Amino acid sequence: MSDLPWLDSYYYKLTELAAEGQLHHALLLTGPLGIGKSALAKRLAAYLLCKTPQQQQPCGLCKSCQLMASGHHPDLWLLPTEGNSIGVDPIRALGQFMQGASQQGGVKLALIPQAEQMTEAAANALLKTLEEPPQNSFLILQSAYPAQLLPTILSRCQSWAIAPVYGEQIEHWLQDHSSRPVPDFLLQYVGGAPLLALKLLENDEAAAISAQLVMLKKFVSAQLDMYELLAHLPDTEQLASTLFWFVRQELWQKGTDMQLKHHQLLLSLQQWGRDRQLISGQNAALNLSALLVQLRTALV
Repeated sequence: MSDLPWLDSYYYKLTELAAEGQLHHALLLTGPLGIGKSALAKRLAAYLLCKTPQQQQPCGLCKSCQLMASGHHPDLWLLPTEGNSIGVDPIRALGQFMQGASQQGGVKLALIPQAEQMTEAAANALLKTLEEPPQNSFLILQSAYPAQLLPTILSRCQSWAIAPVYGEQIEHWLQDHSSRPVPDFLLQYVGGAPLLALKLLENDEAAAISAQLVMLKKFVSAQLDMYELLAHLPDTEQLASTLFWFVRQELWQKGTDMQLKHHQLLLSLQQWGRDRQLISGQNAALNLSALLVQLRTALV
């Protein structure tokens, strides 16, 4: 069993196909952010590059495995993820890499994380490699948002959806990998993505979110005023997720039919989430205050 046990079933199915010569040349790994798509892609790459795999595992001893462990395998191309888009130039470079001969005499692999960030020109440049794959070559794309990929890319890849994971086993895994207490809500909050949950635990954001949820609850029940709430509600990247989570949980716990004010609140949350990057300073504080007033009114 690997250190990420929820990925094992996918890994063994993929390596079984590879051992039988039935692995598709272009794979698309999908699933929520923090589920482990990149880890699975690299683990599969290590197996495919190994010269003498044993029991569906890389041997760890051959030169290919040693190169993989060093992080500099000449037959593995990992597309860099810098900025918010993948342009045509790195995709063309990837295509040239794939056309070259394997330096270790085995397969060649290219990993494309966050594939949805490809521009249309980049995606079109990738099509040639997808349509005319060199012999003994594999492309492994990864995306948390596959709907944003061009249909022409989707149709040429075999998709493997990594499902969210919940339950006691995953909670125990988090407890084993972090010294911080694991809040009961955390796995649900991150949508069943253990690596994202671990990240939030380790940077203390999980504790901050937990405290914010308590304060929001007090604010809605009029036990906390607006000024006290804003003083402990920093406008961080997680704030939008925290507010959405809180509203959804409140509506679910009330068990009432959605009313017009609830729909309006959700629309306002979406609009605030879109606008918050464009507004700063005092206007941002006023915008958040107006949203919180609407939140309390709708949830009372």
